Amino acid sequence: MEKFLVTIDGPSGVGKTSVGKSIATILNSCFFSSGSIYRSVAKFLLNNKNVQIEDLKIEIISEQCNVNGVIFDEEDLYDSEVSVKSSEIAKKVGLRILVKDCLISYFENLDKPLVIEGRDMGSVVFPDAEYKVYLDADLETRGKRREGQSNMEETVSDVKKRDFEDKNREFSPLTIPEGALVVDNSNLSIDETIEIIIKNLKLR
Repeated sequence: MEKFLVTIDGPSGVGKTSVGKSIATILNSCFFSSGSIYRSVAKFLLNNKNVQIEDLKIEIISEQCNVNGVIFDEEDLYDSEVSVKSSEIAKKVGLRILVKDCLISYFENLDKPLVIEGRDMGSVVFPDAEYKVYLDADLETRGKRREGQSNMEETVSDVKKRDFEDKNREFSPLTIPEGALVVDNSNLSIDETIEIIIKNLKLR
């Protein structure tokens, strides 16, 4: 199978994971959410307060994030405490470099295509990716989606705060990757969003 890369970037609550998983299924490729690394590291650091960033060993095993030998259940990574901690540590240059190196190594060792989503996948981690997508939606829509995903623990104001931090981060800020297909899905279903991406990137 030809190996290629599809990056999906965009702000919080825009549906990157849902869209990415579906596209990966259509393409019979691997899928990974880079945000799961930051959330897993945040959860690990909350549980192990004496551990420093430089003490971390991060690996991706079977599409799951392993932090110093620990893999967390996905439902444990979406409470408000983890979200706040994740946003805090995402500003740390050392961690972002560690995550970038981990993701590049992961892709290099795959023998099939990869769909990967995050906030700097097409702009910083994989700037030479064959296919790039930037998903967007209005703040109210994204806030409601995030509330549902986090069982009401994350609100519209939390999403707005995260937007500001992501876009104004000194290192690797959220931005539209060069050459990316931009899709505003404020009024689109997941299926409609996927159809637009598949059609415009000629992935079939």
